[in-house]
This record gives sequence, structure tokens and C-alpha cells, in this order.
Amino acid sequence: MSGDIRVKHLPEDFLVRESTAIRCVSPNDARYRLYLLRKCGYTTFEAVEWIAESVGIPQSEVGYCGLKDEDGVTEQVISVPIGLGDPADRLTAAGGDRWMRFLRYGESAAPLRIGELEGNSFKIVLRNLDPRQGEKGLLAAKKVILYFLNYFDTQRFGVPGGPKVAHLIGAALSDGQWAKARELLASSGSGEAAAAREWTGADADFFAELDGRVTSFFLAAHASQQWNRTLAEQVEKCLPDARRVDVEGIGFTYAREVGDCVSVLAAQPAIPITRYTVRDGVVKERRSVRAAVVQTVIEIDDRRSDEHFPGRMRAELSFFLPSGSYATAAVRQLTTLMSDRDDRT
Repeated sequence: MSGDIRVKHLPEDFLVRESTAIRCVSPNDARYRLYLLRKCGYTTFEAVEWIAESVGIPQSEVGYCGLKDEDGVTEQVISVPIGLGDPADRLTAAGGDRWMRFLRYGESAAPLRIGELEGNSFKIVLRNLDPRQGEKGLLAAKKVILYFLNYFDTQRFGVPGGPKVAHLIGAALSDGQWAKARELLASSGSGEAAAAREWTGADADFFAELDGRVTSFFLAAHASQQWNRTLAEQVEKCLPDARRVDVEGIGFTYAREVGDCVSVLAAQPAIPITRYTVRDGVVKERRSVRAAVVQTVIEIDDRRSDEHFPGRMRAELSFFLPSGSYATAAVRQLTTLMSDRDDRT
């Protein structure tokens, strides 16, 4: 984040809950049981693997609507087939800062699927703020109407603290370079890295045995990197004085004023993108579009002294984003705007 502002200093500083309208049915008509999964320190892929092993089903039978990374406290609904008894008591994992909890949510006639997610609600604590930032400027208001460039953020390209190679894996898969894809995956630090390192069979067979949603993620990461590049080119056309930022090896081009994003929105409201699904080893592509700029309303509350950074302030941001938009991208652009304004005063 911009300057010395801290985000995700503690896992509980970053709370996210999925929002989707799930049609529940009576137990007599149900084929799937739903659980609210609360987790910290696990990716959705890791949680799905753990659930599948715990109840003895293939990973493909654990349904979910979206992916949540391990960096923060996240909540999402999952589905498992009925006929396993009630696995809620077994579906509990704890170990220091990494934990998962499962609460009964209801029953449904169909499994949850990627693409059904409507959005996410966030509560994010900004720490190590200059006290003046809570007294004037953007954070002094109760609400901020923020337009931000809808980049795919760094977690799309790799795990926190690890090499950002997911898009490179996707590019290798797209070109049929199975050995290169497995080599990159083995070095990625992801939950699948160990299995990639230990694999002794044909490289193509390794990816054939992966949950298709994992393979889809890598292909989508490649498409996301191309989409980001297109957006950055459009920003540079519209905003000659745009700010260029490097975050963990991933480059972004940002606006210097909230209103500047409106210029980008007017020039190109949406950018085409390729979506992927992989089922039974078959890759299917479809063309879609993604908004170049997103608007959100940020509620700002709980401004007070920061208990972790003496002499500094903290503030809590609450907001909602549509599916596919990244809270970290929105907050980084907000703090970049704050930094630019501080530099001019």
C-alpha cells in the first residue's frame, strides 16, 4: 500500500464475506447440504482439498461460488452432497493462526458453482496512519465515493509472499508446455506445489488429475494479466500523468485523481476477457467483458489511536464490491490518492 499505511497487519484487520442469493429447499427435496465456511490462513483450494479428504469425496464434489485467499478472515458458503451423514463436527481444523470453522447453513437442490457469486462485503482496517489523515482529506469524511481502476490484483497471480507465476503457468498450459507449467507450479508456494514437485508421471497427466477449477484458475490468471495490460494501455492514453506502480513484481498504472477514472470509463467502459472452465479434462472458453472502472461507496468509521503503532491512527473501511473486483486494488488506489494529495499540500 502507499507509503507506510498498513493493511492486513493482523488477519482480523481484513474481513470479507461473500454475498450470493442461494435458493435453499426443504430437507426432503435437498441433494446438497450447505455450510458457512469461516477460515483464516487457508485458500479456498486448500480448504476444498481438506474437506474432500475429511469426508471421503472427490474435490470436484465440494461446491463453492468464488475463491478466497488465505490472507485475512473470510466467509463463504460451500456445498457437499447429502449422504455423508452430517460432517459438520468433522469439518473443523485449527492450528495457531490457521483455522477453519463450519456452520450449518441449509440445504439445496443443486451444488454451488463458480460464477454464481454476486459480490463481497469487506471490513478493512488501515493502520499506521498519520493523525492528520484522519482529521482532513479523504479519511475525514464519513463516506467516500470512490471510482477505481478494476485491475486484477496481485493475489490473482500467486500466493502472498510467494512468486507471482500463476499467469505464467496459465500461459504454459495454453501453449501445451506441460513440463514448464509443472515446473512453475512446483516453485509457486501454492497448495499444489508439493504435489507438482513429487509427481513422477507424465506432466500432462498431472494436470489431467487436478481439480478442473484449479487448472481454470491458472488459465484465467493468464487472461487476467493480458486484461490488466490492456487497461494500463488505456489509462496511459487517457491520463498522460498517470502514476506507475510496481507491487510484488506486478505493474499497475493508476490515476492521480478520483475524477480521472471517469475519463477512462468514458473512453472504454468495458474490456473483453476470455473465461475458462475445465471439466473432465476438457477446456472450454467463452468471451466476456469486465468493467474497466468500478464505483463503490466506502464508509469510514472507528478512527482512533493505533494500538500497534504508537502515535499513529487507525480507521475502518466498510464497502461492497461486485464479483471479480479486488478490495486490495480499491484500497491501494485510495491510499495512492491520499499520498498524492499529501504530496501537493
